[in-house]
Amino acid sequence: MDALRNLKLPFSSKPLPAKVVISYFLDYVIIVILAILFLAIDKVNGFRQHFALQNYTLQYPYAVHERVPAGICYVIVVMCPAAIICFWTLVIDGLFAHSQPTDNEGTGRRLGRYRLVDRLWELNCGILGLALSEGTAFVITGALKNTVGKPRPDLIDRCQPRAGSVDPSPYGLSNSTICTQTDMSILRDGFRSFPSGHSSSSFAGLFYLSLYLAAKLHIWDSRGEVWKIFVVMIPTLGAALIAASRIMDARHHPFDVITGSMLGIACAWLAYRQYFPPVSETWRKGRAYPIRTWGQETAPPASRSTAYEPYGRQETEMQAPSQRRHTQHSRHPGSDSQAMLATHAAPLPSGGLAGTAADRRRDEWDASSTEEDEFELQQQPRYPPGAVMGESTAYLPRAHMGTTSDQV
Repeated sequence: MDALRNLKLPFSSKPLPAKVVISYFLDYVIIVILAILFLAIDKVNGFRQHFALQNYTLQYPYAVHERVPAGICYVIVVMCPAAIICFWTLVIDGLFAHSQPTDNEGTGRRLGRYRLVDRLWELNCGILGLALSEGTAFVITGALKNTVGKPRPDLIDRCQPRAGSVDPSPYGLSNSTICTQTDMSILRDGFRSFPSGHSSSSFAGLFYLSLYLAAKLHIWDSRGEVWKIFVVMIPTLGAALIAASRIMDARHHPFDVITGSMLGIACAWLAYRQYFPPVSETWRKGRAYPIRTWGQETAPPASRSTAYEPYGRQETEMQAPSQRRHTQHSRHPGSDSQAMLATHAAPLPSGGLAGTAADRRRDEWDASSTEEDEFELQQQPRYPPGAVMGESTAYLPRAHMGTTSDQV
């Protein structure tokens, strides 16, 4: 731990604080714990539901050779997405993404070049998200399989009931004690139908890759480039085909496959959003969140529509503190044109001009960890000592708005 604390961030000259190291160290610890839990759960002899020998949905033949075996499935849904993320981050970002995305203020300002250390940070976040998605899906799926104990469609063929076996009458059901199957692993696996592990793991990995590609290709940028949609759909289509193969092999009922697919999609989305912004925010171009720290209050994003909302006391009170200061002080007692100019003014902290740059840059999303002051800004308090939230005494226009006559 001491060795990690002495390391330095690639975009900062300061050593790593302990809470930063602990924050990301715990992410890796959680992923290792999930892997251990999955291996332990997979060896548990879970619950076994009773079944009816006359149930035709359980009388499918046992497929010795699966269309997508477990080993090949894990390569497709884990190794392939990881390889694509590595290639995209280290190669494509280095060749084509020559500058960071523009800021969200609409000024077209670039935030700097993508250096190798920045791409390594992107790789760290991409792999962490993928591992979290798969690990969560594996553990939840394994726990549900052992708890529910639902028979597979090929259970009776696996079971090989004793000759002359019938269901107890009246309205009785049989159990696994009538089975003559000598391979206990095959019999035990016959009661692990719900939910589908292939489906959950496929969508956890490949749908996560679709989200990753959708953000990198910024498909919602209003340009309407259809080819990007097809590229993004390829991993999801692969996950759907793997899930469908489980029905073809009579390994799962359709409901098991649908449930596993929805579970994988939920795990993929939750894991992706832990490290990356929404896909709809195209100006961020799929860049990972900056370094996070504990103990810092998250500032709400500045609203672009604040300057155009009606001037009402009730609406002002419902706004976030930073937005409330913006709206309250934009009510200039002068003419209408002066009021319009005031709405574009940015509030300063009570410390004066010394805190202006830091306060203004907190409201700008830097989209990557390459800015020299990004990490230092996160370590500073939101408000200077002695300042009161919601109070401000000075203003600085963000941009030259022209003369009053020009605005009118």
